Amino acid sequence: MKKLTPFITATIFTASMSCISNAHAEWKELGYNEVMAVYVDLDTANVSGEKVQIMSMLDFKRSGRNPNNKETVNSIIGLNEYNCPEMSYRPIAFKEFSGSKGTGKVVSDNNTPDSKFEPVINDSWTAGVFNVVCQRK
Repeated sequence: MKKLTPFITATIFTASMSCISNAHAEWKELGYNEVMAVYVDLDTANVSGEKVQIMSMLDFKRSGRNPNNKETVNSIIGLNEYNCPEMSYRPIAFKEFSGSKGTGKVVSDNNTPDSKFEPVINDSWTAGVFNVVCQRK
């Protein structure tokens, strides 16, 4: 399988993010705590060597606030990349929404294709997603 260049990956992601809605995604709940519920869309999993990209959604139990524009945030949908052998992840892009489960107004639209990989912390939402995508690989 050919490796995707960052430009192609960003283009594919932009196209997929622009048409995201609950009608198109098949969200699988991974778990929840007192802060949020975590979902993934397994159909978006894309394996490239030791890395896996997947769409995930965080649905907050209590509203948050975007630090830049001060607007209310109730959910986030994003594309993250996981490096399975290194137990790390990085956000590639994400959108914050005013409504629950990716509904309402888009509060912010963030592309971070050059972000650095960060460790996956035990008992975090990233660990839940990591366990699903890296076991499927």
